[in-house]
Amino acid sequence: MSSKEYEDICSTYLIDKTKESSQNLTIGNSISTLDDVDKDKFSFFNFNLQTDVQDPKKKKRSNESEDSFNVLTIEPSESTINNGDKGTSYITQDDVYIPHVAENLILKKGQIVSSLNEGIKMYRNYAKAAGFGIRLGTTTKYGDLSLRKKQERKSYSKVTGCMAMIGFDRNAATNIITVYAFEDTHNHPLTEFNEENICSPNHRLSIFDQELIVKASTINIGATKAHKLRASLKGGYDNLPATKNDFKNFWRDYTNIVGPNDAQCVVDQLIIRRDNYQNFNFQYKLDDDVLNAMFWVDETGRENYNKFSDVISMDATYRTNRYNMIFVPFTAINNHDKTINIGAGLISNETIESYSWLLEAFLSSHKKKPTMILSDMDAALSCSIAKIEADLVSNTDFKKRINQLVWNMNIKPTEFENKWDLMLNEFQLKENKWLADMFNKRDKWIPSYFRDIPMCGLMKTTSRSESSNSFFNVFSSPTNLLVNFMFNFDTALSKQRHEQKRLDIASRDTLPQLLFPNENLKIEKHASLVYTREAFIKVQKQIKKSFYQCFQKNSVLIDGLQQCTIVYKELKSGKRPEFKVSFDAKDETIECECLHFTFFGILCSHAFRILIDYDIAMIPEKYILDRWRKNIVDIGFQKINKKWRVCSTEISNLLQDATSFFEKCVESVIHDKEKLQGLVSSLQQLSETCGKDVSTRSSSIPIKDVIENIIGVPISSDVKIKVPSEIKTKGSGKRSRIKSAAEKAIAKALKPKRKCKGCNQFVNHDIRNFPINPSNVLRPFKKHQ
Repeated sequence: MSSKEYEDICSTYLIDKTKESSQNLTIGNSISTLDDVDKDKFSFFNFNLQTDVQDPKKKKRSNESEDSFNVLTIEPSESTINNGDKGTSYITQDDVYIPHVAENLILKKGQIVSSLNEGIKMYRNYAKAAGFGIRLGTTTKYGDLSLRKKQERKSYSKVTGCMAMIGFDRNAATNIITVYAFEDTHNHPLTEFNEENICSPNHRLSIFDQELIVKASTINIGATKAHKLRASLKGGYDNLPATKNDFKNFWRDYTNIVGPNDAQCVVDQLIIRRDNYQNFNFQYKLDDDVLNAMFWVDETGRENYNKFSDVISMDATYRTNRYNMIFVPFTAINNHDKTINIGAGLISNETIESYSWLLEAFLSSHKKKPTMILSDMDAALSCSIAKIEADLVSNTDFKKRINQLVWNMNIKPTEFENKWDLMLNEFQLKENKWLADMFNKRDKWIPSYFRDIPMCGLMKTTSRSESSNSFFNVFSSPTNLLVNFMFNFDTALSKQRHEQKRLDIASRDTLPQLLFPNENLKIEKHASLVYTREAFIKVQKQIKKSFYQCFQKNSVLIDGLQQCTIVYKELKSGKRPEFKVSFDAKDETIECECLHFTFFGILCSHAFRILIDYDIAMIPEKYILDRWRKNIVDIGFQKINKKWRVCSTEISNLLQDATSFFEKCVESVIHDKEKLQGLVSSLQQLSETCGKDVSTRSSSIPIKDVIENIIGVPISSDVKIKVPSEIKTKGSGKRSRIKSAAEKAIAKALKPKRKCKGCNQFVNHDIRNFPINPSNVLRPFKKHQ
């Protein structure tokens, strides 16, 4: 057939739809010329083009929409046949099954539909009522001589060759879409209504499924568990079209698409925050186009540092991402005595250069130095105690002595040095190299050397950082992409700040229980009004001690200052140490030699004893540090979700708003059945309205676009920042798998042999483990003697 004849067919194919066919031709027949067909009797014919087809594999033009078709057929899917007795109501005759459904659901030949998607939706509803699944069949496009078919995929479903179908065509001149063919007979039993989700063509991920998969990963939940969770939320697996494999496949595709762009995407995410979010600071460093290090801190982190920068801690943690980049969070203590984040970094190695860059980035972001910063020593020293003899480590007297000496903040440096020397002599450790090295660094880690630094007792070790690292690790995974690591970090940070906001509100709106309400102890009441709940508990503890364990032995007025001696009774040991306290009644200045206020920012029990004795009703303002007060940080700083919206696309923001409004509507009518029914009816109508004239479905949106909506940044083919190769760090653990017994035996056989003095042969043992060695023979008996 020539191209001219082909064009003639294209121009005359749409003929009288009302006339019925009497010619014995079926859809799919081949023809050679137009004369083979009685045009007056056929509504339409389809054909297999066999000659003069230019590039039948020609792809759809980029500017061609999904609706730019001339013929579309919709056929039954390769459904799993139900051979049971139960099934949808249908009429059977000679192995032919005709669905028995409501008349208004049946489409008729020649029927006009408003849009292609509307026609598909109508047939989908018909198929759902009838009990079979559908798939889009062949779409013939006459304009560019291309023939496009649905690509088949591997399936465990049984193909039946069912001819039931519907066909739509579009009039190129009028753009009217009509039903040109409708076949309602099936050659197989139809499925039950509740089985339609089991048919593979009905498996599809909604946008909510896709977002759940990614968001579940922010709390370390994988695709399989996310599928279980989604099924539970939907009321059962029958209500969830997507399967577990659909969830896993989406996560696989997500990882494959984001993976090569990972470093570029995470940098782009943080740059967007820096450009759109007030006081957000982000810095990064490249090494030959490879991401080497980065540091970030938001406005809340900077505000927290401004209020609580007296003592901070930093400690590296590992296994938070697939590249083994080292995560280094900076930690402080807030007014609720809780750990808070004041910045974070990722570095590729643990060199002095990397840590120097990170600290410089930290200081340049916060503009001022902290009073004191704690950091863990080299990770290689974490097991350094093993350098001391094992029997000495197990000696409880030694451990007790060294702990009491090292962490005692009440002794002066000279006293510490004398007691250290006595301890080494007593346990014969003068020659121990590790202890000698640690003593040479004593001014960097022994608390007694920090006695004059304010708030030095707030953190004595990096245990706060280790606790913070453990908190972040709960949300992260060693297989994380950097993009997902940032999602994990944001989720953990959101939880941390939500807790801080909750404690702020509790301290502001409630009052704690007083220990001395009947004694009219005004100073305790005053403390409950100014301190946060957690800080007040610490203050109350000192007030309680002053009441029951302290008494004033004597008081002498010297140069206008009251010099008092306070005896403190230790409950466990019965000891009664004495403390000197000076007090100026005029300006209410009070100082105690225990330095408790210097260490912790809270007055000690000895000072409270004096204030109570002199009937001071309120704690002097100079001794109420801002860092322990209520509402020192505006609650507005603790909101994180709204601020990160600048990193999301407009679609994802609107989707979040739509979900939020829906939940509010349900919550407002949940206790009124009639209103709830009205809401359901309104939503049903809205759903039908929204379903009309919609050109795309979520399942037809390219997966790259879906992922870009989720991560909030475009995925470019031009990658300027590359991901680092896997880094081996001290804390990353061993990645080698456990060898089998066979592999161990082979390795042993290949091991070079050496001469044993016991048997005088070249073997894989020596005299120490020679089987006939008398000491080896007698060893089992010695154990039982």
